[in-house]
Amino acid sequence: MLPAAVPRVIVGTARMGSLWPDSVLAARGREPEFALLDAALDLGCSAFDTAASYRLGGTERVLGAWMASRRNRDRLYLISKGGLPHPVVKPHRLDVESLSVDLHGSLRRLRVDCLDLYLLHRDDQTVPLESVLETMNRFERQGKIRAWGVSNWTHSRIEAMKALASSADAPAVAASSPHFSLFDWVAPPWPGCVSIAGAVNANARAYYERTQIPVLAWSPLGGGFLSRKGPGWGRWASHRVYDSRENRARKERVAVLARRYDRSPAQVALAYVFSHPFPVFAVVSSSTTERMECNLRAASWRLSPDELRWLESGQRFDEPLS
Repeated sequence: MLPAAVPRVIVGTARMGSLWPDSVLAARGREPEFALLDAALDLGCSAFDTAASYRLGGTERVLGAWMASRRNRDRLYLISKGGLPHPVVKPHRLDVESLSVDLHGSLRRLRVDCLDLYLLHRDDQTVPLESVLETMNRFERQGKIRAWGVSNWTHSRIEAMKALASSADAPAVAASSPHFSLFDWVAPPWPGCVSIAGAVNANARAYYERTQIPVLAWSPLGGGFLSRKGPGWGRWASHRVYDSRENRARKERVAVLARRYDRSPAQVALAYVFSHPFPVFAVVSSSTTERMECNLRAASWRLSPDELRWLESGQRFDEPLS
């Protein structure tokens, strides 16, 4: 479980940083990103999600430089991820050596001694769960992480790990980070991704309701599908993953509900994930302070079960929404 102080909106940082090493970057080039991070913290977004793989470590370097310049590590809940497969080169990276390399690299780039939550970025069923559990618990005993969890694991694998940890009287999965959104996939964005969205994943959502394992939902706004209108790579990528007749209809219903409550479409989409009967935290990237503020206003808003069903399927109910 996560500490009660962790906010429901978590700052996603995947778009921050650069592939270029710090030695070739001008210090002033970081100022816009530092300002955005400052604004997020000032608004109460004290949890930050990153990964060893983002910008080949460049994202963590920016966060590390920001924390060092502001001396604010004690105010933050810091999440990072490791163990992402390297296609062809090293597709299996949940072994002890790979996880150790990723974790220590993250600690070095972030300039910290310990992470609040460390997530395994992808599953790898060729690695015994016993080995993974021992590795993560060793990191915890060494004081390098305070808790650990998983990203893109199926609920059946999480349950198997939970049972193993219980038998070993060891800490297990503290949180899970699957894709979760009103908009379900036409196709996964990357190999190995796991979603709990859509009718096909009802059993997964029932599992989280039963166990109350916190969900850190990535791409809760549909990877930009909700907002992108113009041409470009981002629009093509989000439509490749989300563009379907069903999702276009859901997008129209989001707009209806947004007008009804005088809210933004993004707030409706976030309220959708927050209104489920298990703890959901939304990992959201925002390019402006205004969007951050808008997202935060959805954190305490809950929709009714009828409204959830209507957003999902268009199922009518007594109170008209048009």
